[in-house]
Amino acid sequence: MGVSTVLVLQGDLELGEVWRVTLESSGHTVVAVGAASAGAQQVRTGGIDVVVVDGAGSDLTDLVDELEHLPDAPPLVLVSDSPDAPSVSARIGAAAFLPKPCSPGDLDAVVRRLAGNAPRNQVEDEPTKPRLIIE
Repeated sequence: MGVSTVLVLQGDLELGEVWRVTLESSGHTVVAVGAASAGAQQVRTGGIDVVVVDGAGSDLTDLVDELEHLPDAPPLVLVSDSPDAPSVSARIGAAAFLPKPCSPGDLDAVVRRLAGNAPRNQVEDEPTKPRLIIE
């Protein structure tokens, strides 16, 4: 069982495979699709914790339109090398944006954070006084 279940929408099969291997090697379960309609269906089926999508084209628009109609849509990570991607990310309400090329570690860190599985850097000494752990 993975740390989280991640939907990867990536039209480039080679890059999609790199993302899948990266995320699975960190313990995530990955569902990889190449089109927005398949991605939307996976999200409607349930069990998706984070959506990672490449680009800023019509597939992204179609997927965002679908997600907006779902009551508990998972957070979306936009990965793109488009110059307008940061503004697109903000406009669609993406939970995170990664510029391409991004490192496997960056992708995993964002997915872990959004899925609520980021490594904890503090421990509660007392219920009201968290203590920072220095590593």
